[in-house]
Amino acid sequence: MLRLRPVVPVAAGFVAGAAIARATDSGFIFLATALLSASLIIRWRSPLLLALLGLGLGGLRQEWAGRARPPAEFPDVIEGVVDGPPRIFRSLSDPHGIPVEDGSFVVGRVQVRFFRKQVSLIGGERVRVRGAMRPPPRATNPGQFDYGEHLRHEGIDAVMTLGAPPEVLEGPPAWSRAREWIRRLYDRGVRPEVGALLGALVLGRREQVPDDFVTNLQRSGTAHLLAISGQNLVIVMVSLWVVLVLMGIHGRTQSFILIILLGLYTLLTGLQVSVIRSFLMMAFYFGADLAWRKRDTVSALAGAALAIVAWDPGQIVDVGFQLSFLAVLGLTFLSPIFSSFTGTGNWFWNKLRLSLGVSVAAWLATAPVVLADFNLLTPGIVIANLAIVPLMSLEFLIGLVHFVLAPLGAGALSGWAAGLVFDITLWTSTLVTSIPYAYVYAPPAGASLIALYYAGLAAWAWWCRRTREPGPAPRSVNSWIRGGGWKVACVAVIVAPLGFTPLRHKPLDAPFLAVLDVGRGSCAYLEWPDGRNLMVDCGSLNARDPGASIAAPYLWSRGVTRLDTLVLTHTDEDHVNGARSVIELLKVRHLILTRAFTTPFWPPDLDVIRIERAGEPIRVGDLEFLGPPVWEKFGRPVPANDTSIVLRAAGVLFPGDIQDRGVEELLTLPNLNARVLLMPHHGKMFKQHQELVRRVGPQVIVVSAPRGYSSEKVLTALPFRPRITGEEGAIDIPLK
Repeated sequence: MLRLRPVVPVAAGFVAGAAIARATDSGFIFLATALLSASLIIRWRSPLLLALLGLGLGGLRQEWAGRARPPAEFPDVIEGVVDGPPRIFRSLSDPHGIPVEDGSFVVGRVQVRFFRKQVSLIGGERVRVRGAMRPPPRATNPGQFDYGEHLRHEGIDAVMTLGAPPEVLEGPPAWSRAREWIRRLYDRGVRPEVGALLGALVLGRREQVPDDFVTNLQRSGTAHLLAISGQNLVIVMVSLWVVLVLMGIHGRTQSFILIILLGLYTLLTGLQVSVIRSFLMMAFYFGADLAWRKRDTVSALAGAALAIVAWDPGQIVDVGFQLSFLAVLGLTFLSPIFSSFTGTGNWFWNKLRLSLGVSVAAWLATAPVVLADFNLLTPGIVIANLAIVPLMSLEFLIGLVHFVLAPLGAGALSGWAAGLVFDITLWTSTLVTSIPYAYVYAPPAGASLIALYYAGLAAWAWWCRRTREPGPAPRSVNSWIRGGGWKVACVAVIVAPLGFTPLRHKPLDAPFLAVLDVGRGSCAYLEWPDGRNLMVDCGSLNARDPGASIAAPYLWSRGVTRLDTLVLTHTDEDHVNGARSVIELLKVRHLILTRAFTTPFWPPDLDVIRIERAGEPIRVGDLEFLGPPVWEKFGRPVPANDTSIVLRAAGVLFPGDIQDRGVEELLTLPNLNARVLLMPHHGKMFKQHQELVRRVGPQVIVVSAPRGYSSEKVLTALPFRPRITGEEGAIDIPLK
């Protein structure tokens, strides 16, 4: 069969060669392989030799890509063309009530981030921007998603924080203005959140879709529907195909027109990588007609993979690339297995079993990658696909209809329909994710387990397809079992190990402390040998949600899925803006805070303990609370930082952000000894810092702050050099 699909072994070898070359330095071997295979292939068209040829060429392409880019420069002013519309993270108002936004846009090889600014760009403008530029941030905590590496894969060499609004040197091109005009159509007669969703579905706009909607889709395993993907392109293709058939256009002419129109639509969406992937698959599929060859899904998939990796070898490690191709492979090879073993019946059952087969096949093919990259297992996707995919497809179709009706002033009905489908989809996604075990946050599976999983899945698929008996499909449970349908259940043996990854957590022989690198903020984790654990604060001014992006992935990387206690020392954002996610993702049992927290943001069934020291330190199990004192914190006005909880546990002193008054009150206590001290207020200046360190007598001092953020006077006065998260990343300290 591979002899009839020569592009398949070449593409498989090319992708494998690029991946191996990325991980090793073996350019000469790849060159020798390519030359050897090229010389042999002249006489034999063996699939093995074709794969070897692809292996060599893929390795050479990766070697060339790794050396082609010059080192990045970091000037304060750059000029270039804006690559697409800005991505908006948050919309808000400044103190004067003027609408401003947080977001980013790309100029050349630089991602420009802006905060609380008005940036009126639509993409394609030539601009001059000024700001502070630095290399892409690297992941400094175990388990953390390496966003800097992701940016480098996307061709971004630097990140700039925008100073003044960008100076437009040249306006956007016609295609960009047309795209913006189409986007504005979705503001006519449509609610803002619905318009944002339609813009994302139809045009691939990276807009601010409501957070609860996005979260539900992520947990149901259907978040990919928010971006233009193969499904959207299929709907566009089918719509165009119907029009062409009605016009009497068939054969190769039809295929040629479809490729051109789909290419124009891809251009309209801003040439996003996910759209390009889908377009290439369809272009290879319909392009077979133009080459007088038979249409073949596997060959189209292989050709698309070959073209994408040849264009950008870095796509191999892009999660979108992996999920796209794995999903199509699952639909191609696994879906028919489930369909053939589930029997036949009436029209409804036939449609249902086909939909179930597609849903299960896509999930089986992508589950390990989703677990590895998002710490999420989504068994509920089997149900979610049956309910949410049709709704989102309907929403996409309504968006296309609204695109036609809105310019004619007749978009009220389509806008109402879009809002109705949005509400139904939100309700449905909430219902699906409320089902027990519809989604589970878990530690990522190891590379060896993932490799074993895919090897087992491939062997299972080969076994099922090889031993499928010819004849009519079974119509009863007994005939289904006798006909070999029980083989479908065997896949559970392959999937089950993914669900046991939390068992990788290793017990400790002594308490363990980790101070995570959250930039300008604080987050510390403490664990005892008996499995009890504690987190003190979770906040950052550099991360939008450090609970979801830093704290939870760190614990998952350790095999920890639950948190006994969360202590929030005070109300400042750089200590609490990740707390909501920690409570939800890690199923926190106890929350300890002060009376300063007046607005609840926690579930009603959470055990909440408020700490106020009236005299002697308060003990709660192994935790000793040295502050805040009631009279000092709530009897008269004091700075907010001095309302911090001061906690001592397992020989570690967590003083929060106490400053002059808080330190003075703390020094009135007779015993402050601790083996480890987290410097108060991120190492900033306060009057009695030397006396506090002398009274505590620590063996280790830790500062949670970026490099250069703390007071140099405080740091140099310490008896020894402290450990700083901004210099080391996450700091692990065994408390033996």
